[in-house]
This record gives sequence, structure tokens and C-alpha cells, in this order.
Amino acid sequence: MTSPARLDRLHALRRSLYRAQAVGPFSLPLAAGLGIGFLASFAVDAVLYGTVDIPLRQVIDAVVFAVVAAPVWLLVQRPSVRDAHDVMSWLNGWETERWQHELGRRLSALPRANPRMLDHLPDTLGLRPLRIELLAVRGEVDEAYDRLERLPVDTPWQRFERAALEEWLVFLGDGPNRIAPMEAAVSEIDDAERRLVARGMVAAARARRAAVAGSDAIAPLAALRAELDDRPRRYAFPYWSGVVVMVGAIGVLASAAVAITAAIIR
Repeated sequence: MTSPARLDRLHALRRSLYRAQAVGPFSLPLAAGLGIGFLASFAVDAVLYGTVDIPLRQVIDAVVFAVVAAPVWLLVQRPSVRDAHDVMSWLNGWETERWQHELGRRLSALPRANPRMLDHLPDTLGLRPLRIELLAVRGEVDEAYDRLERLPVDTPWQRFERAALEEWLVFLGDGPNRIAPMEAAVSEIDDAERRLVARGMVAAARARRAAVAGSDAIAPLAALRAELDDRPRRYAFPYWSGVVVMVGAIGVLASAAVAITAAIIR
């Protein structure tokens, strides 16, 4: 079972990305998107009042809210935070595709977000790194280290991945930084794409450490964004669509609020 301390470290980076553009508990992009979306919806409702009846007017109000709020929400983000999100979206997408290929089926989320899948994970050579990662998340440290010691280290990528998994285990256990061996192993990787992925993993490891320490978790990720070119676009749709779906759901509530507010004012 994942302990509260491990859960806190697992979620530290996500919280840090949120706090980077928040005032207290409030996200500035969210507040700006919802505020401007509500005003736009209210303005359209005022124009349509008397010519378009409810419920059609409410539907139009909700659509206007979503169309205005979602882009504002995304555009108000700090560029560095958006870059950091892009890097993590690409890295998580790459990892998810890798494990999907090994498993032979689609995954709805990054495996570490669902450590229960360990109970049904095939014990194959290709999935051994994932097993170690999930064992660490669940706090089964002894077995994780035992399996880590038995990983092959015949290729540069295997040596890098072993170093990355060791840092993951130590990080979740609140141990000292083990990123230097990861960086040393990156230079040995010949394949350009794998080397870029390895650099992304190093950046994510640095960001996680910074998030836990309360320092700048954005910079290590944002610094890599320019080298990814358009790679993040392949995995950006789920993030953008998530924002649109959330805004759309709020838009339904906002349209009702606009109708009630307009009725009171009129």
C-alpha cells in the first residue's frame, strides 16, 4: 500500500506546477478563463433576451462560455509553465506508449498512477522496469531493490534505466539525490531519440527534487522544451481536451447562473 509520505512525493511536482501560477488556492488561468467566460456569456444573454427563449438561450450561453473560457484559460498560462507541461505531456506519453507496446493493450493513464495494475502485470523482461517502478510506488522496497540488482546492464539504455530507477526508489524513500549517475549514463546512449527521452527523464527527476525542496521545479523542464520541436503535440490533445471538457461542464452551470442573475436584474 502506498504510504501518505510516498503519495505526497508522487504528487509534489503536479502541485508545484499548479502553485507556479496561483494566488493562494486560486489558479490565475482558471480564474481568468471562468471570469471572462462568464462575462461573455452574460453579454450574449443580454443581447438574446427577448428574442431567444429558454432553454435555447441557455444552450447558446453555455457554448459562448466554453468557446471564450477555454482559450483564455490556456493562453493566460505562464509560458514557462506551459513549456513544463508540454515536456511532461511528451515524456508521459512516450512512457505510456512504451508500456502499451509491451502489454499489447491500451492504457488509460500512466501506469504509476494506477499501482494496482502490478497485481496483474506479466513478469516479462520488457516489463521488469515498470514492475520495479510500481513496487516502489507501493512501498515494496525490498523486492524493488532485489529486482533492480538483477536488471541487465548490457546496453547504454539499460544502464541509464537502471540509474533512473535507482533515483526513483531513493526519491520516494526520501533519500539523497542520485541524479548524477543518470546524467553520466545519458552521454553513452547513441540513439538520438532515446537520448532525448533520457534527458527528459533527468529533467523530470530534477523537477521532482526541486518540487519537494520547495525550489524552482519549472526551470529544469522548461529548459528542454525548445529541443522537442513539435513532439509534444502528439500528446497534447488529452490535456487540451481535458480543459475543454471541464470548461464545457462548468459552462452548463454558468449558463444557469447567467439566466438566474439576468432574471433578478431585469
